[in-house]
Amino acid sequence: MTIEDDPLRRNPPPTKAAGQDDIIVVGSPLAVVGIFVEVLRARFTEGNGPTDWPWKANLNETSIVIESGFASPQNTERGKKPAIFVDKDESVYGKVIIGDRAGINWHNMADYQWTLATVPILIECVAAQKGTSAIIGDVVQWTLHCASDPIQAAFSFHDMSPPTLGRTVPYEADKESWLTPVSFQVQYPVRWSTTPIKPLLQEIRLRIRNAGADANAHLVEIAAFLSGSLPEE
Repeated sequence: MTIEDDPLRRNPPPTKAAGQDDIIVVGSPLAVVGIFVEVLRARFTEGNGPTDWPWKANLNETSIVIESGFASPQNTERGKKPAIFVDKDESVYGKVIIGDRAGINWHNMADYQWTLATVPILIECVAAQKGTSAIIGDVVQWTLHCASDPIQAAFSFHDMSPPTLGRTVPYEADKESWLTPVSFQVQYPVRWSTTPIKPLLQEIRLRIRNAGADANAHLVEIAAFLSGSLPEE
């Protein structure tokens, strides 16, 4: 087979899923959190959601706070008004195919790889009144369930599980507030390519050899420098 006959040489697999836009950070679960913050802000924007809690970008004017769970507490008014916090649990890259290999470029031996990332999303609906927390949680769950197909299409998710609405319980971060959790998980494709590492390893070996000391002494010196000085004998 010539290079011209090799389809991977002419047209290697993409590093993004088909249709995946640049607005999604490839492989970043934090980008997924940001997506759902924006989705819920749009849902609660005045004219789109419950009239009791219209969301506005100005924190002083909004009737409900909608932020990432990573937001600084100084940027929120937790406990003073209803709030929705979007967070994530342990994310994982699965093993869908052996070695994650989707293809190989025989010209430069570059591997094209693919897998599915699974990100559990945790949404906290917090309010001073138990009933308010439960109602907001209900709205969030119903919104995400009804809009799951459009959301998957818009952001190139592989899958989005039906959201689960938990029971309303006291909010640990504020004993005077209540929390209603909504949880689900999303999967999205991740693609990347790797090139042979052997030239890099040869460069490392050469750098060690040219250090002017035996390999063991040189590597011990590097390790000692990174972790602090060696103890005096």
